[in-house]
Amino acid sequence: MLKRFLLTGAALLLVLLVYLFSLLPFFLLRDRLEEAVLLQWLCYWLALAAFLLPVFLGWVIRKCWYFQGTGPAVHADELQRRLLQVNDSRSPVRATGERNTLVLTWRYEDPQWCELLSRFNITRLYELHCRFDPATRTVLLIDRIRVADFLICPDQLKIGLRRIPLPFCRVRAGRLGTVEQYAQKAAHEYDFQPVEIKSPVMGTILTSGWNVRFSLI
Repeated sequence: MLKRFLLTGAALLLVLLVYLFSLLPFFLLRDRLEEAVLLQWLCYWLALAAFLLPVFLGWVIRKCWYFQGTGPAVHADELQRRLLQVNDSRSPVRATGERNTLVLTWRYEDPQWCELLSRFNITRLYELHCRFDPATRTVLLIDRIRVADFLICPDQLKIGLRRIPLPFCRVRAGRLGTVEQYAQKAAHEYDFQPVEIKSPVMGTILTSGWNVRFSLI
């Protein structure tokens, strides 16, 4: 896992160097252009840089955070069935979605789990979006967060719009587990951290013979 972090850091450093190199023409022409013109072109550069930054970050994440599946690959429907098993357990995790996308998050509408979320002072609701690509047998794992208020459960909940955070990468490849472990954990064993959703889901996908790739979008 350390290697992936180092590769990500090196790739981000390369992106930064590209940005700095692209400023070289402005530096060379600063004495030849009028200040108003120079500021105008710098504004254009900033707009383009802001637009391209998520593209570069997405490319880095997709390249550096790819995991090969193990064992024979199951059919896409079977993999989704395995992930949807969380709905049959008494765990705080639920899965919803359509044919090629599943969303896993906490059962914040359930009174029992809502009270625990409030007790842990959770203010950001984590969602894991799983997008299936049967052609390559790869699942894109996309992190999303929502601002949440669990102070009055479950009658008055305030759940905000989805936001794009930096990908949650603190997973241990050798200690992922599977979604089956939810049925064996007691309520007091949860800390309601993203790793408690992402690691078992990722482990289930990999042991089902499918690949995993992290993604921003």
